[in-house]
Amino acid sequence: MELEIQSYLGTPYRYGGTTKYGMDCSGLVWRVYKDAAGIALPRRASDMFRFGYLINSGTWTFGDLLFFSTKGGAISHVGIYIGARRFVHVSESSGAIVSSLEEEYYRRRYKGARRIIK
Repeated sequence: MELEIQSYLGTPYRYGGTTKYGMDCSGLVWRVYKDAAGIALPRRASDMFRFGYLINSGTWTFGDLLFFSTKGGAISHVGIYIGARRFVHVSESSGAIVSSLEEEYYRRRYKGARRIIK
């Protein structure tokens, strides 16, 4: 899964996209899990939040899904935890990038995490 994630870094943002030509946050997660693990996740971040096992904050391991509310109260953003309090996600302004959970923006918007087990 790690190589799959790395291969998408730098991919531009495209709403609804799921390819290296452009993708959104849930498109990245959907594609990585499909191709690297053979797991068919729901396509939307809010639907992914109901999939897998809820885990406690701070107990994340590589591959866990982290969820955020960036547009109000509902789940609207998802990323993949990669360790050291960092996660890969797709931002509208920068495309597929690595960000830190130490950034205030993400700390304030964090809503929970899920572990996906095949």
